[in-house]
Amino acid sequence: MIPACLSEYRSLIPVLNDVAEWSLLRKWALSEVFRVRLLTGESRIIKWGGNEMAGEACIYRELVQPLQIKAPQIFEFVELKDSGVMIMEDAGHTNLEVEPQPTHFLEAARELARLRERASMNVEKRLPKPVIDTYYVSIGQFLDLLNNLLKSEKLADSEVLQKLKVELPHHLERLYHTVPVTLVHHDYHAKNLVIGHQGIMPIDWALAYLSPHLGDLYCLITEAEAYSNLAREDILTAYLEVTDIPTDQLNWQVSVGGLCWLIKTLRWLVYGGTEIIPGSEAWIPDLMSDVELLYQEIRT
Repeated sequence: MIPACLSEYRSLIPVLNDVAEWSLLRKWALSEVFRVRLLTGESRIIKWGGNEMAGEACIYRELVQPLQIKAPQIFEFVELKDSGVMIMEDAGHTNLEVEPQPTHFLEAARELARLRERASMNVEKRLPKPVIDTYYVSIGQFLDLLNNLLKSEKLADSEVLQKLKVELPHHLERLYHTVPVTLVHHDYHAKNLVIGHQGIMPIDWALAYLSPHLGDLYCLITEAEAYSNLAREDILTAYLEVTDIPTDQLNWQVSVGGLCWLIKTLRWLVYGGTEIIPGSEAWIPDLMSDVELLYQEIRT
């Protein structure tokens, strides 16, 4: 039986009528993801997104594909007034969360370095200015997000955010003037890194945007430590096999990038994200502890 969220798409996407088997992979208030087996025996991923979660196909079409980033193929996309459905390639069943071997995490670091270099080379060549303007997150926007956090009910009294408001601007100025703009995945976590025959493939690009910051590597480091006991230095070494950056510069980029990732993630959570992802309210204290640690790092 076709899931309720997809029923109004039945006449618009004929392949929905050719599904022999449905497997629910994720169910949130504004997002549902299924792995399906078609009558032909082929496997597909079907993603439904409501409201703000409906724009992933545009990101694939306008950012990921033009920048020549390794990602699943999109077979079909249909958008209605308040939702969208995407039929995608099934990139594989196994990700780094399922198989958290150190070798996979190290290759994910190399893949991140490759995709960032590829994207930075292609941003000006392949993206029209209106697309760049749409997806570019500026220094001012990050500082606005930080100010919004300080106006929220949950974090208005945060001392570390107040201190970060003073400390962060000159770090962002330095970052944006020394590191090329590239593609940020913003959810470069083990669950979104699929292990395939051609290496690691990042999936789920729904949050992607343009910025020079290295929050993706910060996220990978934290999960490599948690899942496979790899040290930060191990991941940095793998990343440096692909790109030539002085180690102290890379460490600084990771700290500033981690703060950018945390600010954007916390802003989304405290202004509605906790209603979309069940249980995500509990993430906030740990994320704020991470803000404190990174704040101390950029001060040293």
